[in-house]
Amino acid sequence: MKEGKVLFNEQCSICNYEIKHYKKRSELSFSDCSHMDDKYLKRLHVVFENGEELTGVDAFIYVWKRTDGYMWLAKFTSLPIVYHCAKIAYSFMAFLLFWRFKLVLAISGNKGK
Repeated sequence: MKEGKVLFNEQCSICNYEIKHYKKRSELSFSDCSHMDDKYLKRLHVVFENGEELTGVDAFIYVWKRTDGYMWLAKFTSLPIVYHCAKIAYSFMAFLLFWRFKLVLAISGNKGK
């Protein structure tokens, strides 16, 4: 698989904190999606030049496989039972973080996207 660009919400303090850590330990390409469509704010995305995308847990597995010290987490999360539990947990957490971000935008008066 060719190298993709990791899209993350730089304005989300939790997302930004985690991605800063991965940036220090990988050669991946990262890009802020905080001003893009809500689709990109709701989950971590990895986009490829051919239009293919990985989202959510699959995007994290992609990042972990290419980040020093995280291959073990990618392998563990890829186990069938763990993978399905991770998808459920991630969906819940991503939902909460998205709406937290939207609430902060509304309170601050920044309409954003």
